[in-house]
Amino acid sequence: MKHAAILLLLFVLSLAGLLVGCKSDETAATIGEGIISGYIVDASSNARVQGVSLQAMTVSGSTLSTTSDAEGVYTFTFEVDSTMNVTITLKMTGYRDTAFVATLKSGTVITQNFAMTPVSIVGGGGVTGGTGMAQTIYFIGASQPEVCVYGVGGKETTIMSWEVRDSLGLPIDATHAVDLSFSILGAVGGGEYVSPVVLKTNAAGQAHMTFNAGIKSGVVQVQASANVGGRSILSGPVRVVITGGYPDQAHFTIATQRFNFPALGIANMRNGISVLVGDKYSNPAAPSAVYFWSTAGVIQGGIDGVVTSNDGQGTVDLISGNPAPMGSYAAPGWGDGYHRITAKTLGQGGVAVQDSILVMWSGAGTIGNVTPSTPFDIPNRGSQSISFQVSDYLGHPLAAGTRITVVASIPPPSSEGVKQNQVFLQFGNSGVVELPDVIVSGPGSTQFTCLVKDGSWDIADTSGTPVNVMISVTGPNTPNQLGMTVGGVVH
Repeated sequence: MKHAAILLLLFVLSLAGLLVGCKSDETAATIGEGIISGYIVDASSNARVQGVSLQAMTVSGSTLSTTSDAEGVYTFTFEVDSTMNVTITLKMTGYRDTAFVATLKSGTVITQNFAMTPVSIVGGGGVTGGTGMAQTIYFIGASQPEVCVYGVGGKETTIMSWEVRDSLGLPIDATHAVDLSFSILGAVGGGEYVSPVVLKTNAAGQAHMTFNAGIKSGVVQVQASANVGGRSILSGPVRVVITGGYPDQAHFTIATQRFNFPALGIANMRNGISVLVGDKYSNPAAPSAVYFWSTAGVIQGGIDGVVTSNDGQGTVDLISGNPAPMGSYAAPGWGDGYHRITAKTLGQGGVAVQDSILVMWSGAGTIGNVTPSTPFDIPNRGSQSISFQVSDYLGHPLAAGTRITVVASIPPPSSEGVKQNQVFLQFGNSGVVELPDVIVSGPGSTQFTCLVKDGSWDIADTSGTPVNVMISVTGPNTPNQLGMTVGGVVH
């Protein structure tokens, strides 16, 4: 009975110990604040370490200090508008200094635990626990790998952390501290710089410097170096990307693959619509979501838009279909066949940045309005101009790549050796005109003229030699070749 009572008492005490040892670590951050918390242990025994001095420093230079409690727990609470970088340094007698860089966002909590290494264990270099001389420079990391050009509201700086190590790969101590020099390789020439240029390593062998963007985007490299015992040691080059700023109206461009889109009456044809987005310094803007809409057909990039590349470029497809650009769907002031496509994004302060472009849909090709409409009669040493129209049924130009060919011919002579009248033809380049990407009707786009001349002045053919002038059209609007023949005689 007495033995059972002792067992019951031990069970109760054990349960009480478990209840006492259970502590809620739940921490919440409200909007406008950010929290970094965790615990600190001895790296060799994994025991919690009390009394560690912690200092947190922001990029602006403000600092907060605290000390780990009996359970090795620490907490920092910051006022955060959106995002901020924080450097935390830990110090305690008998342990190596430790540092950590964190990116803290409003309303978030970061849990960061630390294992501090006793000096006697890390040293490995003798009774004193010190390290050897500096041998290598190691890049720990950057608070963010990309920065934004200066003056557009983005993050213009990044904290870069370095660690100098001895021949055993151990971080050097304060006795062997070195001056690290920082330089920019392959500068883009926009005023970018590092600060400070020279910095002594701390007791943990570490140094933290800041890279500051200029007004030009591009890719640069940062390198750390030191002079140790008359020789130089170098880190590997570290890449930093400088991205552009907010989209700027003066540097916003919309373009089309084809102004003349041969799609009238045809579904599911595609025309590329592209944008080029720059910031106020003429750099490609930071990747931006661009929204497109069209008064005719269907265009990609609706609700989700398109996100531009690092070059500020993005492309979507206009797909032919209903509604066609006719009637109320046509561009005001331009009429049937014409319509506008608009692209829009947001600039600094949420200001709309947008532009539009005019596109014309062309239909099937036709040849008409031939003058003269009756057979022509070219006198000896004379000539005849023939005008005609090549267009779609709305009278608009056909698409780029359309080839208009004009050929003049006479019948072969009645018998071999008989001298026969000849004709010369003047039209385009050797009788061919190829249309560019045009959308306005007129001479050279829809109205054309060829000239037929008597080619044999020494022959006065009273009755006249028959002449046929053949006009043919091929291209995107004419999958089947169009043709028309105009007849007459030459004397």
